[in-house]
Amino acid sequence: MLEQLLKSSGLSARNQKLWVDLHEYIRLVEGMDNNDKFDATKVRGALFALITARLEDAHEIAVKGQSSKTDQNLISQLTSDLEAHLEEIQTLLNASAIVTQLT
Repeated sequence: MLEQLLKSSGLSARNQKLWVDLHEYIRLVEGMDNNDKFDATKVRGALFALITARLEDAHEIAVKGQSSKTDQNLISQLTSDLEAHLEEIQTLLNASAIVTQLT
């Protein structure tokens, strides 16, 4: 059911797989014994580090697109790359929200 919902969500195949994997991981975390620890702070920190990296990558792409000398084909590729980075950032933000709910 989750996979069908994701396919209709418009997410890329890569992000759909990330969501399915994350969902499975969350089920495992929820099933842990009290002796098992889940350090949400470290996971959230790692997610925000990845978000920061993707934002920096997106910034570089946006700067390249500002040049008046950039040809249309490159602009098209830069737009596509920027959309992919923004989709990844949204996925990472959603993952962070899920991790926050687990604590």
